[in-house]
Amino acid sequence: MKLEDIINSVSEVLNVQDSVIIKRCANLVLGNIAANYRDFEARQTFTVTNGRIEYSQFDNTFLKVKSVRVGGVKTDYSLYIDFMSVPNGTVTVDYCFVPVFENNSDEIIVPELSEQCFVYGVLTEYAIISGMFNEAQIWGEKFRAGLFNTNPKHKKIVLPRGR
Repeated sequence: MKLEDIINSVSEVLNVQDSVIIKRCANLVLGNIAANYRDFEARQTFTVTNGRIEYSQFDNTFLKVKSVRVGGVKTDYSLYIDFMSVPNGTVTVDYCFVPVFENNSDEIIVPELSEQCFVYGVLTEYAIISGMFNEAQIWGEKFRAGLFNTNPKHKKIVLPRGR
């Protein structure tokens, strides 16, 4: 989905022309999806000489580590507030990140999530920051329903049975 399409859809529904705030809302929704519903994964290799990788060195906004390897072998690491501690050498980090819309022409693919559902999320964020709390609740319910229906993690819900 392209940011410009999302901006156009949200602008049409709300009858507003504030692309800067809509873009911020779209990035908030991406952050919410990345943190709670879908993993956006990347792999990056570093040459480490001081036993640490600053989070600012990652190409994407770092969220969490999937694995750390040195020479193809998984290795231990420690996470700190602004860096991760790793052994020296050529270190490959598989990690999850938060995607970000930077330009209106940017396109980000969220597997199995429709553009309409994403727009509901942006409408929710826009309504919240605009003080339209009743509208935010309505759009938020539509957004959560769309996420629930497309998220494989939530497809099978097994409730415990009492005896």
